[in-house]
Amino acid sequence: MKKLCSLALTPMFVLGCCTGTQAASEKKQQTDYSMAVKATDDSRLDYAELKKRMLGRYDSHLEQLKQAENGYVSVFATDGKGVGDGHLPKGFSPWWQASASGKINKNVAGVDTDVTSLFARALNHSSQIKVFGDLPLIRETTIKEAEGAFDFTIFAEGSLSDLDEPVGDDLKTGGPLRYEETSKNLQYGIKKKFITGTDVELSQNIGDLDTNSVYFNPPDQAWTGTVLTIRQPLLKAFGLDYNKAQLNLASIDTLTAQDELRRQVESHLLEISRAYWALYMERSLLLQKSRLADKTREILKKMDRRTAMDIPSSLLARAKSQVHGHELAAMQAEYAVLNAQSKIRALVNDPTLLNDKGVEMVTRQLPVNALHTIPYDTVLQTTLNNRPEVAQSVRQIQSAVLRLDQSQNELRPNLDLFLKTYVKGLEGDYEYGQSYSNQFEEGGPGFVGGLRFEYPLSNNSAEARNLRKKIEVRQLVRQLDTTVENVLLEAEVSYRELIKNYRSMVQSYQIMRADEQEVKELIVSVDYLLAQNEPYGDILYRLLDANERLTESEELYAKNELTYNYSTYNLHRAMGILVSTNNIAFTRGEDEDKLPRMKLEKTTTTNGAAAGQ
Repeated sequence: MKKLCSLALTPMFVLGCCTGTQAASEKKQQTDYSMAVKATDDSRLDYAELKKRMLGRYDSHLEQLKQAENGYVSVFATDGKGVGDGHLPKGFSPWWQASASGKINKNVAGVDTDVTSLFARALNHSSQIKVFGDLPLIRETTIKEAEGAFDFTIFAEGSLSDLDEPVGDDLKTGGPLRYEETSKNLQYGIKKKFITGTDVELSQNIGDLDTNSVYFNPPDQAWTGTVLTIRQPLLKAFGLDYNKAQLNLASIDTLTAQDELRRQVESHLLEISRAYWALYMERSLLLQKSRLADKTREILKKMDRRTAMDIPSSLLARAKSQVHGHELAAMQAEYAVLNAQSKIRALVNDPTLLNDKGVEMVTRQLPVNALHTIPYDTVLQTTLNNRPEVAQSVRQIQSAVLRLDQSQNELRPNLDLFLKTYVKGLEGDYEYGQSYSNQFEEGGPGFVGGLRFEYPLSNNSAEARNLRKKIEVRQLVRQLDTTVENVLLEAEVSYRELIKNYRSMVQSYQIMRADEQEVKELIVSVDYLLAQNEPYGDILYRLLDANERLTESEELYAKNELTYNYSTYNLHRAMGILVSTNNIAFTRGEDEDKLPRMKLEKTTTTNGAAAGQ
């Protein structure tokens, strides 16, 4: 591979500065604030269209990144080649691979594992994923809460009064020096606010009244009244957009929570993939170090038999020390395997991965040593289109503009049209039924109508809120710029890490092959000298050192190989497609308590989101 991605990138772009192209220059005639408002106005509540418009402003930047990446030539490039160029031999697999994918410890039960099965186990059992799954469900309740503002509401109120007051006016009682009155009243009805902002209330009053006034007629009055009240805002709080804003905001907030769920699930699955490959690596190191300890013991036995010939006691002592050191390293490697298994159990929480006699997690999935070919521009574009953080930022802009629209409406004066119409009935001797009939049979309905106007002269509160919403819109557009920069940075670094780790694997393969050749030649020398009855103690000691170097290079290869395989998952996560490439679906269900739950499960549907695979 001639060209390696530059670690020194094009400086961070600042949207608002000239991009260097005519198309970008035309776009920048609009400010960050006006562009967001215009995009939202044009797309209304169409999130896909809004996202397309907002992300279109990064096209020229993506093109610049692509050109800079493809145009870079490595400082190590010589005669068209660089360090680590080339590929591994087709069909190559290291000696420990077969053993690492099978049972190592015959004393405990084995459980087959691979990344896909661990993902499936985690989706069913992981406590952390269940925590993540509750977030959109919690946010979703705000939709129903917002709908509650338009619910029908029934109400009732009863009262009882008994007055006994001195009077200073004979006209009030007609003679008695104290005014006495008893009354009861019950009011009940129904009211509702409509999506247009209209408040409607229909109520019924039923009551009675009796006094000691000689002018009170008829006595023991029963009275009733039916009242219809309507209030319609004409300026402030008027319109469908204003009154539906809370519903729309709650819906957007719920969708934002779903994006957050995907982000958190992808991060958790990435940790599981890291833990799996870490386990595979620790198992590989255990096999390597165990074999080194065995080889060293064999060489020690040969050296021990030649102590009287050409092996000084000092070299024999050193060889014994190496044996103990390699046995120690193998023992420590076994505990590293156990710790790696514990890490997986903590991430997956599947009870079948643990029993009272211990479990060996057998890593059945083998590492891949072929180079993944995903075009660089595909990586950047896929990242921009699929990262949940970008989606969240766009939805936040959408919400901010909706709140700005509300604040624009609230700059208007209060001008309300109100209408009240009613019928009333009256009857003596507490004849409630007749009084109710009288309100419809006698006379006609009365009504009251009019306009109510209110406006603060400076309107400071509304103007301050409106200014704050405008600044928040501008801030969120700039936050989108920052988010895009960060996710593109992650994608670029992950892409380069993939290439770097592959080239490191190729280079470590070359190191390992050279060390293998040294060991083979030393063994051949030992065999030749043995056949010639010549001293070979010095070669035995050199063989000890060569075996150590070979094990170190094998360890280096194993780490680079498994780091490369992990970097594939890391790149998918950086591109925002780790969930989609593993065919993970989010569905609603119920738990045993009849509470809603978010179910995450693997499907058999092939998802095409992983462009370039």
